[in-house]
Amino acid sequence: MSRREKNFIRPLLTVALLVATIAPVRAQTSSPLDPMRMRGTVIDHIACQSDASQSYALYLPSAYSPERRWPIIYAFDPFARGKVPVELYKGAAEKYGYIVVGSNNAKNGPSNLEMEAAQAVWLDTHRLFAIDKDRVYTTGLSGAGRFATAFALYCYTCSIAGVISHGAGLPIRQQLPANDHFLYYVAVGDADFNYPEILELRRKKDEQGSAFKVKIYPGPHQWAPADVVEDAVEWLELKTMQAGKEEPDPAFVDRMFDKVQGEATKAKQSGDADAQYYALRSLVFDFKGLKDVSRAGIELAALGKSKELKKARRVEKDEVEKQRLLTQDTVADITGIGMVSPDQISILKERIISSFLDLRRHAKSTGRDHLIYVRAINQLWIHGIETGQEQFRANNFPQAAAYFELMAEVAPDQSWPLLLLAETRVREGNKKAALAALQDAVKRGVKSPDTLTRDPELAPLSSEPGFQRLVESLGKSVPAS
Repeated sequence: MSRREKNFIRPLLTVALLVATIAPVRAQTSSPLDPMRMRGTVIDHIACQSDASQSYALYLPSAYSPERRWPIIYAFDPFARGKVPVELYKGAAEKYGYIVVGSNNAKNGPSNLEMEAAQAVWLDTHRLFAIDKDRVYTTGLSGAGRFATAFALYCYTCSIAGVISHGAGLPIRQQLPANDHFLYYVAVGDADFNYPEILELRRKKDEQGSAFKVKIYPGPHQWAPADVVEDAVEWLELKTMQAGKEEPDPAFVDRMFDKVQGEATKAKQSGDADAQYYALRSLVFDFKGLKDVSRAGIELAALGKSKELKKARRVEKDEVEKQRLLTQDTVADITGIGMVSPDQISILKERIISSFLDLRRHAKSTGRDHLIYVRAINQLWIHGIETGQEQFRANNFPQAAAYFELMAEVAPDQSWPLLLLAETRVREGNKKAALAALQDAVKRGVKSPDTLTRDPELAPLSSEPGFQRLVESLGKSVPAS
């Protein structure tokens, strides 16, 4: 086992120990928080009792009562914005009776820090709330979606019943024994750069006969829209009824069956054999024991052998390969920026910028290939950002700055690389350059003063007049230190 794997699994074993001690801790602890007064509204910040530096956002359904146990969704955002997924999920949570919590500390980066945040939130919520141990779920976006999946895979005693992952699938390095028996719902936009990965995951899950659902919707790499989130929660409800953990609701089952049947019919009429196949698969696998699925089974078997489906799979494979070919050389160039001498960086930058310009020209077309080029652009951009973040975490600040400057140049409408550049300049001790980067970030659309004042990497700038003016221009004074 590698050092990285040991560092990953050790915190998970700690979670196992925490889970074993939750019951007695809960019995001995009296909390000043009153869950009954927090019902029906999103709470932005609750500090964890075990570690006040860790906190989470919370939504308790208005019907919450400790007299019964409730399903819970632990949410992880790549930027540690706990409120974002809690706000997104609250509609479905209220409708179907789920607790939702979002860590304000877990974010993309070292897995041990994500795990520390997850541990703190897990322990605190199990102390405070009546949780159904058989209905604990995780959700996350992008790298946080991979973390939500890893949590379910490797924390055996946590008994995660299901995962809703947005824009990403399995952990990149899946080398340890895994508990791969949970419900798995993946939502992905058709312009998401991880789209090919999700198609491959869908194919493998289908071959394995796993309990899964992949929802493709129009959109980029992002948290899925609220209607997709509700679909995910409804699927969890359906699978819970199918497993006999909840009494089936005939009206709900009929409504879900009609919805999926409608998706199959629509896909058939539009000639989308892939979408039709997976809708029929859902009818067969998700409603078995709840509805008569014999007709859907016959249709699924016939479609599985059809020329139409084989053709659709070939087209899908060709599109995935085209994205790979469009990006492979530029991926190598982006990676090379952190490995070559300063005089060679300019040559790579010219090639990279030229590649982005060429891809953007093709992305403006209205043909079928349009989304392939959009996904290629997004893939390259996020690769540059993530590689820069790796250099930052390794304290290679000149290289990190080179990545963030380049990504800011190729995406002139994005503020994120400039915020990262400002953090890098702070680490280098160049406050003047950091403030210049922040000024450009504000021009590109940063609207909340919290973006600046709550970033610990920018704290050394808080006493700078230029920083205070920026914050004031966004509608808030710098908090007193």
